Amino acid sequence: MQLTWYDRYMKTTLILPDIQYPYHDAVALKKILNVAEDIRPDAILQIGDAMDFDTVSHWAKGTSLEHEGTLQDHIDNFRAEVLSPLRESCPEARITWVEGNHDLRVSQLVQKHAPALGPLRALEMPSLFGLNDLSIDYVRGPLRVGTNVLAIHGHEAPGYGSTASGWDLKFTKRHGSHKSFIFGHTHQPFLLTRSYGYGGKVTPRFTMNVGSIMDPVAATYVKDGAVNWQMSFALLRDDGKRVWPELVTMVDRLFYVSGKRY
Repeated sequence: MQLTWYDRYMKTTLILPDIQYPYHDAVALKKILNVAEDIRPDAILQIGDAMDFDTVSHWAKGTSLEHEGTLQDHIDNFRAEVLSPLRESCPEARITWVEGNHDLRVSQLVQKHAPALGPLRALEMPSLFGLNDLSIDYVRGPLRVGTNVLAIHGHEAPGYGSTASGWDLKFTKRHGSHKSFIFGHTHQPFLLTRSYGYGGKVTPRFTMNVGSIMDPVAATYVKDGAVNWQMSFALLRDDGKRVWPELVTMVDRLFYVSGKRY
């Protein structure tokens, strides 16, 4: 088959949203893994909060949760069900896990209650998940993931944005309006566009929240049972000069990528 210009020069990045394993929707996760296997992206980015780390959360303090011995199982299962399949299906892809606020829970617990254990490399995320063996990077945002595009988990921006425009303003004030931004954290997907430039010479920029695949039923902390969430993930295509963001939203766990229904 003859390669097209698109095939030769376009870089495709698959962006995984907040998963918050083991409180994720298993069907939605499996379908995203199927997308990775089908399209073989050049890069895969997990936007943060891949794990929930519920038993070491400060919310678990004083409850039966802090005595549950499930943490190692959660780590092992996430590696076996998510990280290893991604690497196996996309052996050439660069895979990066951006640090989210939930991903910090182990280090925060150690820092607060056992600081003498802080220097132990065995308690660092790459060691806990064996990321080096899978050639997966674990980084703190902001991270450049495309032409003028930064990826960051929302907790890195001070305060909380209640609207899409509020998040857009927070990021542009901190990092510049000439950048585009991809983030997670709030489980509320959106794609907001704007233009950068003057004198009639303008180029598009965007801020995209890639959402979440957390199962809303598992969000027992939402007392009224109502959440303004929609399961989603994203794709980014980059030819070195221009970028095209694609927010893929799910309806009844169904969605389309490149004309194929999942």
